[in-house]
Amino acid sequence: MDMVHSSPEAIFVYVDEKIIFANNTALQMLRAEKPEDIIGKDVFSLVLPESRKALKKVIDLVIDNRKNYISNEDKLIALDGSIIDIEISSTYFNFNGRDGIQAFIKDITKRKIAEEQLKKSEIEYMALFESTGTAMLFIDEDKTISLINGEVEKISGYSRHEIEGKKQWTEFIAPEDRIKLEKNHELRRKMADLPMNFEFRLIDKFGRYHNAFMTITLIPGTKRSVASIIDLTEIHKAEEMLVATQQNYRLLVENTKEAIAIIQDELVRYINPKLCEITGYTEEQILNKKFYKLVHSDFKEAVRNEYHHRLEGNEKYTLFPVKIIDTLKQERWFQINSVLTIWNEKPAVLLFFNDITETKNAQDALKSSEERYRLVAENAKDIIIVYDENGVINYMNSSGYDNFGLGKHVVKKINIKDILYRTSELRPPWQAIEEATKENRSFKNRVEVLNSAGEMLLLETISSPIKLDNDRPGMLVIARNITERKRLEKEIILISERIRQQVSRDLHDDLNPHLIGIEALTQVLSTSLKKMNLPEADEAEKIATLISKAITKTHRLARGLCPIDLESTGIQTPIINLLKLIRTIYGIDGKFSCDESIIIEDPNLATNLYYIAQEAVFNAAKYSGGTTVLVTLGKTGEHLVLSVEDNGTGIKKQKVADEDEEKTGGMGLKIMKYRTEIIDGNFQIQKTRPTGTAITVKIPIDILKDEGRIFYGGRYAQKQQEE
Repeated sequence: MDMVHSSPEAIFVYVDEKIIFANNTALQMLRAEKPEDIIGKDVFSLVLPESRKALKKVIDLVIDNRKNYISNEDKLIALDGSIIDIEISSTYFNFNGRDGIQAFIKDITKRKIAEEQLKKSEIEYMALFESTGTAMLFIDEDKTISLINGEVEKISGYSRHEIEGKKQWTEFIAPEDRIKLEKNHELRRKMADLPMNFEFRLIDKFGRYHNAFMTITLIPGTKRSVASIIDLTEIHKAEEMLVATQQNYRLLVENTKEAIAIIQDELVRYINPKLCEITGYTEEQILNKKFYKLVHSDFKEAVRNEYHHRLEGNEKYTLFPVKIIDTLKQERWFQINSVLTIWNEKPAVLLFFNDITETKNAQDALKSSEERYRLVAENAKDIIIVYDENGVINYMNSSGYDNFGLGKHVVKKINIKDILYRTSELRPPWQAIEEATKENRSFKNRVEVLNSAGEMLLLETISSPIKLDNDRPGMLVIARNITERKRLEKEIILISERIRQQVSRDLHDDLNPHLIGIEALTQVLSTSLKKMNLPEADEAEKIATLISKAITKTHRLARGLCPIDLESTGIQTPIINLLKLIRTIYGIDGKFSCDESIIIEDPNLATNLYYIAQEAVFNAAKYSGGTTVLVTLGKTGEHLVLSVEDNGTGIKKQKVADEDEEKTGGMGLKIMKYRTEIIDGNFQIQKTRPTGTAITVKIPIDILKDEGRIFYGGRYAQKQQEE
């Protein structure tokens, strides 16, 4: 009876659906302080409402057929209201001539948690599939077995290669059970509420019969099934003897999947076969020997302390996982539970060994993998940020701390919006995550952020949706600081523009006057030669004509290099001349609307705006099929806006081939986008109603004013007063 009370499995006996017995493990599982808290309780009060109907069927099945029934898994309600995941097996029990049931319940809450973690990766899933201890197989619609684990090989006697894709599951069922199971299998595809659990006789490769219990269910969304099979042959024998005498309990111990040992006077007095199986030692090598022999040297002292604590009656002492070395010198991990017992009328310690090697290896592998990824993230030069649907930053790597100038204790207290510049233009974090998750793709973007010193940084980002703890949605952002690169690009562009302007001025102010002087002298020479009636007069006239053409070409070249003269005409006159040219070449009416109170001080800004307008106007004239082009330069809210609209057929949503970019304007769009980035603008192209296309460039005025690139109202108002 001590072994029953000290069993790691909870044991209940109930008659007429009332509990009449519960061992110590059962009391602990239900959070009960004494047996009276449990005895007499209705068994249905211990399970969830949705499980009571199934429990009733199990009770009726066991009592009516005097057979065992093993439920796949269920949940139990403790006295404090907590829910416990359990695994339960039941057997018929005759109590003073009344029908009763003996239930063996195992707390699988920790195993359930471990299983959820293992499902996160295919490797962990396969480890669980192979180490579950239950024969499992996947069945295709035509009954062919597509995948099995090692337990199926043990039960069936066949190898994996002999079964997978070659045999049907019905080939392993005794003929007298086959028709019933096949019929039920077909009905379950039509009626989901049919039982999923069956007892049957399994025939192995050698023609031997096994009493087996199978749970089979359809995989949601498919026509495939997954089945688990438990070999009940040995369990039946052990459970039948367990009810009658103390020998029954011993048989149960002998056939349990847990290794058991009894220690007395620091010597091993009893072991079950499982302990021999998992360690490789024989009974002769273990019995009456110091039990420390089985334990790895690093854990011998802890196991010795555990033994003495139990002898002293310390019930609160808990032993951590222990490493054991088997005869093959392989390391195996076990969770050891111990209880005080009596063996041959003397105190002893009963040990239960639960093999957690696969789980421990999986946990170590997961931890190692996490450490590797964290090491990569922490040493990456790019900024890595993880935030949740509320925008709260959960993680930032060292590069992020350095770039933003933040302390590690600060990060988890701030929101992603706290470091972004002009957050009013950004979508809420939850909306960005929702859109990214819905489209199942990453998004590239450029964002401006402020560091702790108030300096603005420009980042190129790739944002990808991820799952955080408890399956919460989140976003992974990998960002690269391109502030310095963009500054250098702008500097190069400015230098280029200055060189263009200088070359334009040299052509206009130096070479052009020089050519004009040569032209004048040539004409004088030609006139003198004509007066002298010399034939060289015609040659001199031709030279003068060629020089005149060279002057014209030099003027055009100078104008092409610098189309905008801010001191005289600003950007307005070149755009008006551009529209006149379009009208002459293509016959399209061009209109220009300009807020004349906006004065652009920056030649680079004005030049890029002009070239964007030029590209957009030529695209509209050549490809839109419209009759009108409207160019607008003005202020909208807090932005300087340049827009080019036409009344043509609109944008064609098709991918532009690389070889056709020159013809279709694909390259032109890229150039316009690049020029927009150079001047810190935002480029948009969209259809207009009822027809047509609008190309818009928006630049925040605060940036333009801070850098002295525009002047709003002052110069124009002053000119009006002077006039």
